[in-house]
Amino acid sequence: MEKQKRISFGYTRNEMNEIVIYKEQAEVVKLIFELYLFDQSLSNISKYLEMYRIPSPSNKPVWGRQIINNVLSNENYIGNIDYPKIITNELWDSAQNKKNNNSYSMRYSQNK
Repeated sequence: MEKQKRISFGYTRNEMNEIVIYKEQAEVVKLIFELYLFDQSLSNISKYLEMYRIPSPSNKPVWGRQIINNVLSNENYIGNIDYPKIITNELWDSAQNKKNNNSYSMRYSQNK
């Protein structure tokens, strides 16, 4: 496995330098997907995480909407050759369908 400089939020490296799940952060990843699928906006999700003082990927108290969007767009969370699976394919697919439909709705309403 080629060593990457930075690994995705929700993971860490073990003593053999393999990418493994960082349990506490992985729970935050799952929470972000679940909140999003329960119709929470990116802004509301960031407020929720800040209210409960959950540190962001940069270990800061602030979660921007782009950070939330990056988590929701990161395919590593469904697992691949380098990354173990954190969320189910069903959770991933549901979030991507919602994102795609929201993007379409926003573009459509702006063109009216």
